Amino acid sequence: MRMVWQSFKNEDEKYRDSDPTRGWSLLVLALATSQDALATGLSLAVIGINIWVASLVIGVTAFSMTWLASRVGPLLGKAFGRRAELAGGLILILIGFKILFDHLGKS
Repeated sequence: MRMVWQSFKNEDEKYRDSDPTRGWSLLVLALATSQDALATGLSLAVIGINIWVASLVIGVTAFSMTWLASRVGPLLGKAFGRRAELAGGLILILIGFKILFDHLGKS
């Protein structure tokens, strides 16, 4: 929801009060990242994938996508700006509802 609300604010308002490198935001991000890495590592070990190959593929993919996003992101941000942020937030909400309804339907 926050992404949708932020799409209606101007740039100065958006980042004035939030610094994701401090306080609770940093703690929650660190815990979520650690949990994700633990789940991925355990899953790869359980299904018997060569961890070195998997690490190389994950590293190259992460580097490539980060590099590409750093080059293309500013251009797309200027072109689409708030509309892209609003659309992205709405898409994430719809994905969340789909997952919720899929799991409720299996009960």
